[in-house]
Order: sequence, then structure tokens, then C-alpha cells
Amino acid sequence: MIKIQEEKIDHETLVNEVKNDKAGAIVTFYGTVRSIDETSDDIIALIYEAYEEMAIKKIQEIIKDAQKKYPVINVAVIQRIGRINVGEDSIGIAVSSEHRDSAFHACEFIIDKIKILPPIWKKEVYSSGEVWRSEA
Repeated sequence: MIKIQEEKIDHETLVNEVKNDKAGAIVTFYGTVRSIDETSDDIIALIYEAYEEMAIKKIQEIIKDAQKKYPVINVAVIQRIGRINVGEDSIGIAVSSEHRDSAFHACEFIIDKIKILPPIWKKEVYSSGEVWRSEA
């Protein structure tokens, strides 16, 4: 399951997408908007935009690559777009596998690739203005 949406991420829905009787592990990752970055400590929100059709296609490719590298059972990804305030989740990933090590490694692989490959753009909103960043 891959979704790009404006609505907040429902953690229970995300986990339920990957549950399986053969899975002994489910690992989740949530990217949460924080109020600081390398240059400032007054971020109030992020605004994400995506070329949705292409972003979904790229995320599908990333998941397939993860499944080739690690024996995972199911993967679910929800990427938010629009304005996301400090403390809210911008992305949620859930991975199920027989054993925890595969789920952890696959989840890390997926988020690392999503940060650079799909056409998803991030604007940082500060109390003093806005700045586009190339890496989501």
C-alpha cells in the first residue's frame, strides 16, 4: 500500500496494512516535523508537494528493491503533502517480516531512498519566511 495524502497518518491503519500471520515482526518509522534544522531553530511547519503519479511509481520501485534485498512480507508507505505542522508526521512506513532484523533493515533502506528518489519537494516555513529544500 502506498498513499500520498493531506490527511494525518493513522498509525493503526498503517500497521494493519502489513499484518500477516507469517510475520513475527512489524517495524514502523514515522518522520516527524521538528522545530529545528542545521541552520535554524524556528521552523513552524513544512509544506510538501509531490508529482504524485511519479512519486508512487518511484516508491513502488524502492519497495521492490527492498524486497529483493531483504525477506520482507508486506510494506506500507504513507507520504503526506500540504502543510504539516511541528509535531505532526510527514511520512509513515511499516514493514513486516518473519524476523526483526529484516524488517529494521528494509525500513531503513526504504526511508533513505524515499528521501532522495521520488519527486517530492519540501518547503520549510519559519517565523521569518519560507525556504525550499531539495531533499524531502
